Amino acid sequence: VLTGTVTSPTLAAQIQALLDAYPAAQWHQWEPTARDAERRGIRQALGRDAQPVYRFDEARLIFSLDDNFLQERPGSVRYARDFSDGRRVREGDTDMNRLYVAESSFTITGAMADHRLPARPDAVEAVGRAVARAMGLDGGAVPDLPDEQAEWAEALARDLQANAGAALVVAGPTMPPAMHALVHRMNEALGAVGTTVEYV
Repeated sequence: VLTGTVTSPTLAAQIQALLDAYPAAQWHQWEPTARDAERRGIRQALGRDAQPVYRFDEARLIFSLDDNFLQERPGSVRYARDFSDGRRVREGDTDMNRLYVAESSFTITGAMADHRLPARPDAVEAVGRAVARAMGLDGGAVPDLPDEQAEWAEALARDLQANAGAALVVAGPTMPPAMHALVHRMNEALGAVGTTVEYV
């Protein structure tokens, strides 16, 4: 049996019933645009396989590295709702979450950004590494960035650190495994693990 990623408990149970009825059968899942880089990066960072579950409703500051989490990530409907809840101004509560996006093509998430930095795909990764370096983390070699991008990265790093415990960094499927591992370390340094991101 060959399927794409199955997230439906009902379908998974039906496939398992089929496998139980035919013990020689095998079930393979394959996606042409899988999130393998994210999985490998998390394995590098945690030493085990895990899936991130984001709590955008708990995040006061979000930094997206080419991650269209409002539309293309598994769980995007829930994430869009949680993110939108953080944008609602209520009586007596006028604080809203803030979103920084560095992306290589215009997305729904980028359209919602308070601070959007359009950049070439290779420059998006460089900006992420520059933010990590400005936070005091070893993000590897950072190529020289144009002044505007370098200043943007430094300002974002200060804002992330000022919102420690309520900040969240996410990376999209185009980022390499090393960048996903770095994003995990950034979230860990910001106190996000257990508050705005959990690994299951």
